[in-house]
Amino acid sequence: MRRMIIGLAGAVGMLVGGASPAMAQSFGGGDGGTLVLIGSIAGGLALGLFVAILFGPNRGLERDLSGRLGVYADTTEDLGFFGKLPLLRRFARQAESVAHDRGVFSMIETALEQANVPLRPGEAITIAIGIAIALGAVVLLVTGNPITALIIAVVALALAGGAVQAIASRERARFADQLPDTLNLISTSLRAGYSLLQAVEAVGSEAHDPTGREFQRAITETRLGRSPVDSLADVASRMESKDFDWAVLAINIQREVGGNLAEVLQTAAETMVERNRLRREMRALTAEGRISAIVLGALPIFLFVFLYFTNREYLEPLLTTFVGILALVGAGVGLAIGLAWLRKIVSVDV
Repeated sequence: MRRMIIGLAGAVGMLVGGASPAMAQSFGGGDGGTLVLIGSIAGGLALGLFVAILFGPNRGLERDLSGRLGVYADTTEDLGFFGKLPLLRRFARQAESVAHDRGVFSMIETALEQANVPLRPGEAITIAIGIAIALGAVVLLVTGNPITALIIAVVALALAGGAVQAIASRERARFADQLPDTLNLISTSLRAGYSLLQAVEAVGSEAHDPTGREFQRAITETRLGRSPVDSLADVASRMESKDFDWAVLAINIQREVGGNLAEVLQTAAETMVERNRLRREMRALTAEGRISAIVLGALPIFLFVFLYFTNREYLEPLLTTFVGILALVGAGVGLAIGLAWLRKIVSVDV
């Protein structure tokens, strides 16, 4: 299977790279043909790499014992596809180093964990850059315009980050929606005579994802010697849930001073149900304002992109003159301020 995947990747690279001389001749000789030739070869290599990464052996969560224990240990061994290619491994490590220096490593790592993407930050950055290079090379082959290819590559990078953030946001929202039922299940288990650890195990085995997945991880960490409260606190931090953070605080207080934890969790669950109902009502009431903000914010960008590809001469003064560039910057700042203002108006903290 592995040889077939690598062969497929090589075939894609050879196919695009082999077709590059004909493409170069079709675009004409000279510097333009050379540029298209170089871009086509780079595009073929990038597409081959992308196929190998996308369809190669996946580093799943359920692989072997050493792999699963490696999540909780600081190991220097790189597993999976990236561990088999030294060039990719070095690039991924360099990307992680740059992310550390820029202070965004923890943010990327948290987003990947929340989105349940089984990749390290360096690997995710490498894949995103590979996809951007491949798309940019394809656009360069089709249009022959390096500026358009660069714009598409940057947009691809932004979309990759936005996709991960969107998936992470959806997982956090699902966790928050499942939290009242989770606390009710823990409270019911405690009333039935279960210990706290047994109640957490019941949630991990019966709850839907992402709650079940996060509680299973907490159980695994506890079996490796960590405190149950610390493991649950990490779940609250990973899911960015203040409500569950308060529940963990109540569990910690009960472990120290005693009390009826089942009743406390039951009351907290009822309060969260009412808050969620009120939050949904407020979102329904502010839906018109949020849609207006989305339309007003997307319309200038959509019109600019549309005119750039259909009537570029009309936009030339904005892109080539100092006054035009200054006007673009001012329009961008004004658009950002307007969107922030609209978001502040329609957002209600409950």
